[in-house]
Amino acid sequence: MLLSYFSFRGNFLLDFCLLIPHERITISLPFNKEDDDLIFINPMGEIDHHKPPRGHPGLDFGWHHPAPLIAVASGQISRIKEHPPGGHGETEKTYDVEIVNGVYAIRYGEIVPLPSINVGTVVNQGDVIGRGGKYEQPGGLGTYYSTHWEFDYDTPVFDRLCPLTYFYSDSLARINAIWEKVGQTYNGQFPELCSGFYHERNE
Repeated sequence: MLLSYFSFRGNFLLDFCLLIPHERITISLPFNKEDDDLIFINPMGEIDHHKPPRGHPGLDFGWHHPAPLIAVASGQISRIKEHPPGGHGETEKTYDVEIVNGVYAIRYGEIVPLPSINVGTVVNQGDVIGRGGKYEQPGGLGTYYSTHWEFDYDTPVFDRLCPLTYFYSDSLARINAIWEKVGQTYNGQFPELCSGFYHERNE
């Protein structure tokens, strides 16, 4: 019953956002082209390490170097919250940062924000906001930097959108090319960046 209530509330808030007159935004990738050398992307909807039926609620990006993370759209920093350690080899304190643009929210999880990034800070598309958290995984990926990234409506209930149809054409081409290189992480079980529940969930 409780799950049904939250599902109903989430759908209601989603419908409410769609009814509010707004301009559909176009976004970039959260990193620059020179940092397209990712070592992995964890896709939306992945259920190997996340609970079904929805599974992984965003995209994880990982590098062997501290790639700068950029604002995918102009907006205002609405939330900064310390991210609790998850026991995955974290080497430092990280934070979850949210940018709001109209009815949309863009969330960067497990990042080290720049000192200039505070709640209320206005950012422009392309501004650097920080970098992914640093992890040590001996015998695995070694040293790497990673962030969990989500695109959503700005509602109290997180009910994420697949960002693919919101990307600029060059960003879409870039992420598809990156996925061709690193998308075999799950042996083809999740062949698309937005799988399962999140497949084509773009409005």
